[in-house]
This record gives sequence, C-alpha cells and structure tokens, in this order.
Amino acid sequence: MIPKINHTVLFELVKSLGAAEVFVALLSTLPADECHLEMTRFVDHILDGTSDDDVAIFLDVWWELMKQNEGQREKIVQAFGEEAKRYLARAGADEFCHSPKRLKLDPDVSLLSTENFSGSSSNLSIPSLLLDGLKRLKSHINPYIYKCSALAKLSDMICSSALSDTIVELPAVEYLEKFAKLIALGQPVVQKFTATECLIRRVKETERELRARYQTSAFKLPQGALSSGIETLADLFRSWEPALQTKSENGTDLQSLTAYRTAESLKYLNEICPVIQSSETVPQDAKKGLSDLLLNSTCFMQKVGSYVPLDDVATTERVKFYVAVTIIDGRMERYAEICKIFASSQAWAFSEGNWLDCLERNRDVFHDTDLVLRLVGTLKDASSCRVGETSTVKRVMNVVLDCLSALSISDKNKALVGVLSRYGSKGLCRDGGAFKSWFEEEVNMVFNSITQGEAANNIDKAVTAVARVAFLNPEATVQKTCHLAAVNLGAHKLLGQILKSLPALSFEDNQASDGRSILARCLLEAAWGSFATTKEENQFLEFLTSLMESGGRIDQEAPSPLLQPADAVKIFVLPYLIESNPGIEFPLKVLNNALKLPVTDDSTKEHWLLACCPFPLIFALSQLLDHCILCWEDSNKTSNHISIETKGLLIETLDMVCIVVEQIMSADPETWSTSVCWLYRKTERLDWTVRLWSKSIFGGHFKYEVPATLFEVCDLSDDGWSPLNIPQYGPGTGLLAWMECCCTSTHMMEQMLSHLTIDAKNVEEVNMFSKGFLIALIQVLPWCSSSEWRRLNHVVKNLLQRELLHVPYTLEYVHYMPLLNLRPFAHHLQFSQLLLRAFQLICSCSCSDWLPTAGWKYAARQCAGSMSDILESVRCKLKGHGAPNPDGSQEAIFVVVQLFCHVIHIMVMMPSDTSESLYYVSLELLSQYETLSTANTSTSGLLSKVNEKHFLHSIAENLTNEEQRSILLQKIGKIC
Repeated sequence: MIPKINHTVLFELVKSLGAAEVFVALLSTLPADECHLEMTRFVDHILDGTSDDDVAIFLDVWWELMKQNEGQREKIVQAFGEEAKRYLARAGADEFCHSPKRLKLDPDVSLLSTENFSGSSSNLSIPSLLLDGLKRLKSHINPYIYKCSALAKLSDMICSSALSDTIVELPAVEYLEKFAKLIALGQPVVQKFTATECLIRRVKETERELRARYQTSAFKLPQGALSSGIETLADLFRSWEPALQTKSENGTDLQSLTAYRTAESLKYLNEICPVIQSSETVPQDAKKGLSDLLLNSTCFMQKVGSYVPLDDVATTERVKFYVAVTIIDGRMERYAEICKIFASSQAWAFSEGNWLDCLERNRDVFHDTDLVLRLVGTLKDASSCRVGETSTVKRVMNVVLDCLSALSISDKNKALVGVLSRYGSKGLCRDGGAFKSWFEEEVNMVFNSITQGEAANNIDKAVTAVARVAFLNPEATVQKTCHLAAVNLGAHKLLGQILKSLPALSFEDNQASDGRSILARCLLEAAWGSFATTKEENQFLEFLTSLMESGGRIDQEAPSPLLQPADAVKIFVLPYLIESNPGIEFPLKVLNNALKLPVTDDSTKEHWLLACCPFPLIFALSQLLDHCILCWEDSNKTSNHISIETKGLLIETLDMVCIVVEQIMSADPETWSTSVCWLYRKTERLDWTVRLWSKSIFGGHFKYEVPATLFEVCDLSDDGWSPLNIPQYGPGTGLLAWMECCCTSTHMMEQMLSHLTIDAKNVEEVNMFSKGFLIALIQVLPWCSSSEWRRLNHVVKNLLQRELLHVPYTLEYVHYMPLLNLRPFAHHLQFSQLLLRAFQLICSCSCSDWLPTAGWKYAARQCAGSMSDILESVRCKLKGHGAPNPDGSQEAIFVVVQLFCHVIHIMVMMPSDTSESLYYVSLELLSQYETLSTANTSTSGLLSKVNEKHFLHSIAENLTNEEQRSILLQKIGKIC
C-alpha cells in the first residue's frame, strides 16, 4: 500500500535534495491523468511564494521532462509505476491528500486547476502547463543563470514542437564537439581528468541533454500552442535582454555553461526557423516576432561565444578524446560513429597514452571494414611521420589484423581492396619500415603452416592467415602463393582455394605499366623459367586451371572464376605462340585446359574465346603445326623447333579451338565469312595437311584440297575434292598422301578407307599395294603424334581384316611348326611382322642417318605402344569374354614367343641406347609367357617349356646392351 503523502512535504523534499530527475522518472510511470494532476499541483506549489530555489527546481523538472526517454527506465522506477497503477486502480485517483506550501492544508482549488482549462485533464498538455507557469514566474526569475536557463528550455521546447517527428542528426564530428564543450564547461578540471566514475556520469548526462535537443520527443506543445510559445519567448528575451547583454564576462563556470546552452538553443532555433516560417498553423504575428527575436539575439550569441573557454586546440582535442573513450567503453549512443572518429584521429593515436589501451579493450567494436581501413590509414600516416615507437606500431597493427581476422570473407576482401586502392600492390609495405620487417616474419610462418598441412582441415583459418599477410603486402603474398603452388608438391589445391576465396588479390593495379592485375603478374612471374621438373610445371598448370574454374569459394557469393579463361589466354598464350619460343608447350597446355573448362549454357553471353581473336589464334596454331615437320632437324642448324610430343598437344588444341569457333559461326555464318576467307588465304602457303585440321571452319565454303596423286588410289568426287599439283608428291606418292589424310582425323580416316580403290581379288595389285603401304608407313611413322599413330594402327587392322594388306610372316626362329590353330591370332602376328619389316627398312644402311637419337627413341616408343596393344589384344582373345580359354593357351604362348622375337630383333637393329621402351615391352612379354606356361602343367607342356626357354634364351643373347641382356636372361632362367 502506497502511503498518503502531503504534497508540500514531497515537493519541498524534491527541491532540497535536487531530485528533479528521480521525481520526473517516477512521475512518468503514472497514468496520463494522474501525471498531469501531479504536475498541476507541482506548478501550484512553485507559484505560491516563489523563491530562487523554487525557480531552480521548476526549470530542472522542465529539463528532466524534456530529456525523459521512455525506453530507458530503471527497474525500481518500473516497479514503482506498476505498484502505482495497482494502487490507483483500487483506491481511485483522488487518494492523495492536498496540502499547501509550508505545511498548510491543501487548498480546495488549485492555482492551475483543471477548471481553468477546457476539456478533461487527459487532454491537457504538460508543456502547455509549464509554459503558462513560466509566464507567471517571469517576475520571479532574477538570477542570470535562471534567465538563460528559462530561455534555453523554452527555445528547445519550441524546436521540438516545430519539428514534430523529424530527427535532426548532427554530424558525428559536430556531435562530439558539442559533447566535449558541454563536458568541459560543466567540469573545468577536465584537462586533468581520466575516465573516472564522475566523468562517466557526466557523459551520460550530457548524452541525455543532446538527445533531448536533437531527437524526437513526446514533450512538445499541442497543435496551435506553438505561437503562444514563440510569443512568450520573444517577450522574455525583450524583458531580459538588458540584463543578458550587460552580464560580466568573468562569470562563474556554471554561468558560462548556462550561457553556452542558451546560445546553442537560440542557434538551433535559428536553424529551424524556415520550418516555422513555412508552417500554416503559426500566425504571421508570431512568425514576425520570431524573426525579430532571432535578429535581436545575434549580439547575445556572439558575446557568449567570445568568453566561453576552450579556445585552446590541444585542450579541446584532449577533452574530445576522453569523451570518445567514455562513449566507446560504455557503448553509448552513436558509439559506432565515434569509433570512426577515434580510428581516424592521428592526433590521438600516439599522443594520448590511453588510445591504444582503449583500442585493445574494445577491439570487438572495430570489427568493421571501414573502421579497419581508418585504423590502417591513421597508423600508416603516423608511422610515415615517424610518430610512435616500433613496438607501439606493432601493437596497433596486431589489433588491426585481429579485427580483420574477425570479418567475414566478403568484408575481408573489401578491406583488401581498400588497402590496394590506397597504397597500391605493395600495400602497407610500400615504404618499408616496421611493416616490411613484420611482414617477412609473418609470411614465412603462415605459409610454413599451410605447406606442412596444418591448415588442410581448416580452410577458413588458412584464408584468414593469408588475408592477414596480404593486408601488409598483397603482391608479395600472391607471389609467395604462386611460387609455392609450383614447388611445394601437393599444396597447390589448398593454395588455389585460398586465392579463390580472396578475389580482391586479382585487383587491377592502375599504377602497373602493363595494365595487368596483381594476380596475373605474379602468375606470369612464377610460370616462366622457374620449373625445375615437369611435375612442378604440371602442378602449377593444375593450380592455374583451378583459378579459371567457377565456384570453390568459401562464401559462395560470386561463382565467377578468379582468373577468367580469356584473361589467362591473353596473358599466357597469345604473346608466346611463336616457333622460337622454347617453352611453347606450356602456353599450349594453358589454352588446352582453358578450352576444356565447362561453359555455361547462357545463350545471352558470348563464348570467352571471342575475346581472344579466334581466327588469328587458329592461324598461329596452324603455323606451329606446319613447323612440326622440322622436329627431327639438327638443332644446331635450325632455331628452336617444336617437339613431336608437343605436336599431339598442338593438334588436340587446334581441333578444340576449331570446334568452338564452328559453334560460334553456326549461329550467324554470314557474319564470319570474311574471317573465314582471310584464314583460308593465310593458310595457302602452309603444308596442305594443315587445312585438313581446320576443315570444320572452312565447312562448305571450300573443297578438300589434296595432292593430285591421291586420286590415283581413291575414287574421290570433284564436288568435295580438289587436286593440288605439289612437286614433292610425284608419281607413286598417292599412298603417302592417303596415309597422311588418314592421320588427320577419325572422320577423314574413315573416308580414306571407304574410298580406297584396290581389287582384293587381284593378287598382283594387293601385293603392290602392300609394298607401297610399307614404304609410306616408314615415311610417316617418325612424324606421327600418338593420336595419329593410333589411327594408323586402326588402318592396319582394318586392311588386314579386309585382306587388302598382305604381310606374310615367316617363322625363321622355329625349327618346326607345331600343330596349332593360329588363325585367331593371324592378324596379331601379321601386324607384329609388319612392324618388324618397317624397322628393317628404317634401320637399313640407306636410312641409318635419317633420324637423330631422339627420333630413334620416339620411333621405338611408337613401336612399343603398338606391341603392347597387340599383347593386350591377345589377352582379350585368350580370355574369351572374360572366361579363361584353355584350348588357346598353347597358341597364345606361341604368339607371345613370336612377339618377343620380333621385339628383340628390332632392338638389336636399332642404334644403341634408343630402344629402352621396347626393352620394357620385352619384360612384359616374358611375364605374360611365364603366366601362360605356368598354367599348362601337362607333360607335353613341360617338354615344350624346356624348348621354349632355350629358344628365348638364345634370342635374348643377341642383345648388345649388357644390362638389358643380363636382366632378360635372369628373368628367363627364373621361369619354372
């Protein structure tokens, strides 16, 4: 139960304790009618025998009402309000006793009774009540500070009423300036203070004051009463102007503070004057009175500005610093904006000892991209001016990097872009100093952790670690990443993921003379001349390809690749497609991998290859292909030439480019007709086979142009084929041209086989064709890429099956013909015999200087591949659809032995140290023989094995290479 209270006692207690804040807080919890009633009693009490103390408490209550914030009540105040509501609900609104001042009985009628106003109390406005009370208190307000205070309160109430629900947001810098001035004027010893409890309370109080002045408030005059407020303000200022103007400049600190508040309130009123002047609810007389008032108050405001302290800049900065620290520590209103000022102030950063302490204990509120960049700017400016010790700079930088680490991936990238935009590719290390030495320490630790596998299970942690060092020096970080992607085996995948999560590192550096991005420059530096092994090159290529792939980022916000395929081709391919380039294989691999990347089906977007000059690109590739014929030329007599291994990659890449361009052209053929004609003219001086590779581009525009001698062996129509008179292709070279056509593509191979004109029943014709085929084969074999040789293998098998190619095989190594059915393996033996005869011709005296050592090794590899394919085909025959075929095991043994003989014979004929690949095939054949012979446990099988081992031993003895012969003989001897 709330006890009955004598209001005279209550109001005198509030006055004596200066408890206006508590009184208003409790008052605000009451229902509207009760609140108005209590305020009426309060004003009645003040107007009865008014003293200076009464005026003071009246103005204080007014000020607290303006500062009241509904959402910031203490628990005890809330509890009071709830209890009051319950009590009033039970006892009624008139339960409180009425008592006049000085312990007299409460009068029957209030001096501001509700009967004097129209309507019920709930419709009455407390601001109107206070305004009326101020009018009646005018003659009792004598002290200078009370006059100023009254003018300030009334001005603020008029501003709040005029702006209604409009929030006037002061710029943060101006807000802090006003904050600091109010603090300093209210606490002159501010120059020596630290963040004490007293200061914290003062800052909170000032925060409420500024909020009341510049934010929306429920404390406003009702509609129509604004003119009355303006008239009252003008009347008060006219009456008090002489006293205000003649006031001594050497007043007390409280007088200075009050005068400053009044001047600020009048300035604010002057700022919003246009709003009042444009209002239709304010009479013209009131508007004129306001204009006159503001005009007359100018002199007063100037006078106040002349003697208010804090003219010293250093003092002002110190006050603002401590206010900012208090606001940030307490997470007070607008602390986020104050953090921006705090982070940007170089004057505070190293001159105020508590700046770094505040930053370290509040680092969580600086987890923002803008704040991180502001701190970096302040730190960089301070360090460039040699302000602060190195240890302090490192402490600040550590906080900055911790804040960066706490940001999301997206915000980390924004921060990196900010550093790159401001300081360039070298970031904070641009000017050296402490940043550079610290970066060198950090970068090694970060990448050691990554390359040692510690970050493999935590990609987020790895990205954050790299972002920290990239923040110090982006370019050096990317250089380190690209270098390690090549030389550190296995780390390229993780490094690729990290870079793709930091797309800011592909920043376009406007200061770079070549116009390339940081990432492009670093990749280019890592690519040329830095690969110690082929494995490093392939790993770097895989790393580069991953950067061209979409997706793979942690945040998954942007699926676009870090390095666009078109950009990769422009950087790594187009400038280097020249024959004289010794590293031509690498750009071809880049182009090849880029073309293999999946392309989105979005028909609205052009294929990226269009940005890479596709037709000149095709011509450049065609030129390289034309020079492949020189692959076995003496390198001392010619410049760098393209290797035969690169030819296969070149053919595959050219074919892929042509397929893409053909698809692009199919949408609008007419648009590309000029480009097609240009390409056709440019390729005229190249070898005739080059155009066959690009036939998909030429399409129906041009016929197949082939040597005229090809028409001697093929029935080709004039509609699609055109003969060329080429001096190198004289009589009898038709099969050579035919075989070269077979090499170009599967489609062309099938056409050549179908158009071949040979009468299978004419023995002489078949015999002549077979001899010509063998001659053409040895002319083509050393210059065939792997894919081309596979097509020729297919041609041989097809011709053998059709019995158009006659290859008699002799068993000169066998003294007797076992009773075996060799028909299923006839083609295998014929093919092996064909290879043997081909190498007999190649290794003859007339051709002994035809190829260099590398050419012989390559020819041996081609032959070894074919022999392995024949052996694999024998295995498949033997298995018979997956099930062992015991009936054919003896025949298979015989075939394997024959293949071994052929291989050894070829090895013996070839120059020394060129047949290593065939040696491995011989080992494979012996292993297969051992498997087959071991499975045959019959008596005849055991007897045959003895003879076969003796035979194999005698064949292996012919090898000239001591090591190879020894190993083969040892392996034969171990066969049980």
